[in-house]
Amino acid sequence: MRKYYRFIDGLRKFAKSRMEPGEAIALARLLLQKRIAEREGNFLRLAERSIFGYSRSPYLPLLAAKRIAFSDLKSWVSKDGLEASLRALELEGVYFTVDEFKGKVPVRRNGTTFVCAEGMFDNPYLSFVYEVRSGATRSAGTRIRIDFDYLHQRSLYDAFLLNLHGCLTAPIANWFPVFPGAPGINSSLRFAHIGNPVERWFSQVAEDRVRVNWEKRWGTKTIFAVHRLYGCPLAEPEYAGLNDAHRIAQWASEALSEHPNCVIYTFAASAVRVCIAAAEANLNLKGAKFLVTGEPLTPHKKREIESTGAAAIPVYGISEAGVIAAGCNQAHSQSDHCHLYKDTTAIITHEHVVPNFDIRLDSYLFTSLLYESPKLLLNVGMGDFGGLDSAACNCEFGELGFDTCLGNIRSYEKLTGEGVTFVDTDFVRIIENELPETFGGKSTDYQLIEEEDSKGFTHLQLLVSPRVGKVNEAEVLDKFMMLLKRGEASPESWAQSGVEMWRQSSMVQVRRNYPVCTASGKILPFQLRKPTNQHSEYAAK
Repeated sequence: MRKYYRFIDGLRKFAKSRMEPGEAIALARLLLQKRIAEREGNFLRLAERSIFGYSRSPYLPLLAAKRIAFSDLKSWVSKDGLEASLRALELEGVYFTVDEFKGKVPVRRNGTTFVCAEGMFDNPYLSFVYEVRSGATRSAGTRIRIDFDYLHQRSLYDAFLLNLHGCLTAPIANWFPVFPGAPGINSSLRFAHIGNPVERWFSQVAEDRVRVNWEKRWGTKTIFAVHRLYGCPLAEPEYAGLNDAHRIAQWASEALSEHPNCVIYTFAASAVRVCIAAAEANLNLKGAKFLVTGEPLTPHKKREIESTGAAAIPVYGISEAGVIAAGCNQAHSQSDHCHLYKDTTAIITHEHVVPNFDIRLDSYLFTSLLYESPKLLLNVGMGDFGGLDSAACNCEFGELGFDTCLGNIRSYEKLTGEGVTFVDTDFVRIIENELPETFGGKSTDYQLIEEEDSKGFTHLQLLVSPRVGKVNEAEVLDKFMMLLKRGEASPESWAQSGVEMWRQSSMVQVRRNYPVCTASGKILPFQLRKPTNQHSEYAAK
């Protein structure tokens, strides 16, 4: 009962303390300036209490093995700075790969061996929480506990980003799946908090296709009821499948007939679908700002969006740390160029050999600097890699000191389409074991090829070797999708909505062809057609 009381009390305070847009942007500027100035001190205070002072911290065994005390870390930061200190920790073996973080493989370093559990990285100091699931669908995705104080902090970044792009008070629509997926409910709460609530929440998946337990149903109803009580009703999700993109395009066109701008927050591929629907119906999208997330904003996708007169703004985040980087209003050569919110997150890179891809690359390692973060991260990989550098920029991010930039961001750990991700573990099992057992052939007779089509949509070609003999391609596809769904342990998994979205978009297509080998002659479960940067011949997300 104490848990439910804290949830309701935190929600009530959050709804009651909503801001006006002008107040939110003024507070955001003051807060970001203060945090940049106090960045290293904030990190040390968080590390002292939440890592060195927390007996169940997963980082303590790695630190103890190298006899690294808090005084050592404090001295390093004072002498060499934060990023150099994080690199020193990484060289001493104080880091976690994404597979270690998710408990897929044991941590074996510096004479210590242990296996991580999902809750080990939870921030123990959160008070008023509700729970969502990340978009990556391994064992129902990562469980994320969201604190209302954290949402307050994050909403200020939304205010800053919207204001930078001239749309702080513009009408907003979301196109995200229903709860327990994180983006839809979280962004709805944040936008309402800064005085510009979402006008429409479109969902690619119908509510009756996603099963959640009574506690989450009750929590969702409570969130909507409390906001109605305090005079700020939230838009309730309404089903608009991937083939109903014209509804979102129509909403945008109507909004733009009354306002100079409007905002649509959605996945990159869903944004392309809206633009295609608008072009087919001759609807105006000039002035629309697409905040795109969940999958790479490739050059092709960006061109498709901008061809309608709209703007594509990359928003990069990980569920474990929220939005951590976003695009500015200046022109850049990279389609997904983002400024790191360096007051809340630090990033270094770690050389990583990727299983199943035959590549070696520099993986991002993330460190939390925000006290309210859902997860406490210290050099933790999330399966992503890409460009990382410092560069001056004549935008408000640059003026604040947000001079660390990311670009060409991809994932080596999961395949992404329509904002839905499935990690490689399920694919390996299905490709190498379950399909051969069902339809014949060997583990090397099936392969997934990821590629982007002429409209900018990502597709997976499921190759079935002619060696297998005669098969019904529709049956192979149905079996593949069924195995994906069955591989998820929880009945409320994001995979339920994920598989539904992939079916709607014809994301997976069966082709009879021999699997393709790499330049080194290997036949891997995956091949990715387009090179993305100098680190690898192929990259995935």
